[in-house]
Amino acid sequence: MQIKITYPKPLKRKSHRSIIIGIARDIFLLAALMCAVINIWSGGKAWSVIVIWALYMIWSMLVYPDMIEYNRISQFTKAIVQSCVMLVLIDVFITSGWAANVVSIICFSSLIAVCLLLYTDFERQRHNLLPVILLSALSLITSAVLMIISGGNIPWQLPVTCVLSFVVLAVCIKTMGWNIKSELKKLFHTI
Repeated sequence: MQIKITYPKPLKRKSHRSIIIGIARDIFLLAALMCAVINIWSGGKAWSVIVIWALYMIWSMLVYPDMIEYNRISQFTKAIVQSCVMLVLIDVFITSGWAANVVSIICFSSLIAVCLLLYTDFERQRHNLLPVILLSALSLITSAVLMIISGGNIPWQLPVTCVLSFVVLAVCIKTMGWNIKSELKKLFHTI
């Protein structure tokens, strides 16, 4: 039996936004590849790793931002984590010895800022507790590892970050209560 189609099949057209994003993706990939090739060719320190990470930060924050969980707390925590990774990369590949202090200061400052963002408008921001929990857990783990690595010479920023991240984590888990299990299910989609 042959089914007669009375309506023509609509043509799939790309939107202007997707065309621009495709062109931007090609430009970003070409710039990343050129930086890596120039860095390998010229030798020296691995500055191209930092440039490639910066391109990724620009891509993920401005050109192609998140479509899900796009709110001020999630975007702020994403920017903080990516900036801390950038600082660690600069410390590892260009000049070393300062990243632990700077990253810990950024972590406890961002925890204070995120708590202000969350608790100034708690009723509307209640569903954004999970990024705060993840940021505080990451800050707690990072500061604890840095305190263990640094041995006896512990700068003041590390204990402050450790204590503040533990307090924020405890308050957020207490605020979220049993709802944390369902939020983790939403985050990982497989639990």
